[in-house]
Amino acid sequence: MPDILEKAQKMLERHPLCNNCLGRQFALLGYGIENEKRGDALKILLSMKAHQLALSNENSGFTLLETLASNGNFKIAMEIFGKMKKKTDEARPCYLCEERFDFLKRLSNLAVDKLQECELNNFLVGIELPIEVEEREDEFKGEFMIEHGESMRNEFSRSIGKKIAEATGKTIEFARPEVVILVNPFTEQITLQVNPLFVSGRYRKLERGIPQSRWLCQSCRGNGCPKCKWTGKMYQESVEEIVGNPILEITQVYD
Repeated sequence: MPDILEKAQKMLERHPLCNNCLGRQFALLGYGIENEKRGDALKILLSMKAHQLALSNENSGFTLLETLASNGNFKIAMEIFGKMKKKTDEARPCYLCEERFDFLKRLSNLAVDKLQECELNNFLVGIELPIEVEEREDEFKGEFMIEHGESMRNEFSRSIGKKIAEATGKTIEFARPEVVILVNPFTEQITLQVNPLFVSGRYRKLERGIPQSRWLCQSCRGNGCPKCKWTGKMYQESVEEIVGNPILEITQVYD
């Protein structure tokens, strides 16, 4: 089995990868390290290895430096390559995330602005990814037999959630969040999913002729007609409306 450094080198030789996407393939190795730092550390070690080989006039060293410069978009490798009077190809965007991890702060700010629409004590971030992005990641995992990696969906959710919590002071709740923030990092679309509010209680109905729930007019099905006097209802009142409408008004939920 190839070691971590060898595996990372093969990944970069095959595909351009940002620090996040490279580091994420080894996310379960080590504690308290962000994937971006993992990827950066791997590229530093590979640059040192390449530099050593290049100083010995080994072609493999020059090749690796060029790989780190173009597929890794790594400045250290670019500088070493430049000082050796070598010209590199233009850096390419990340094969997996298309450089979307560069927009974490922007996505978090958009989500914080969206949260101004409602009151909450806790939240959870959900991530929506294009099908082609998920398929590309699955193929990548199969190609390199990833055993200690983290999904892109999970890293986006964790990273954006942490930034939102820092900005708002709200807590992240996994079991029963009051609001789920759905984020698409590729389209920058933000939507809120507010979980239901359950209200229970008892009542006594002391008068006949008031149905339990609202009855739509059988003739117009709620559209309004002469038979229902243009109300759309068989009965003018119901327990559902008497009890429910004030609650809907207080919670600002309208049907």
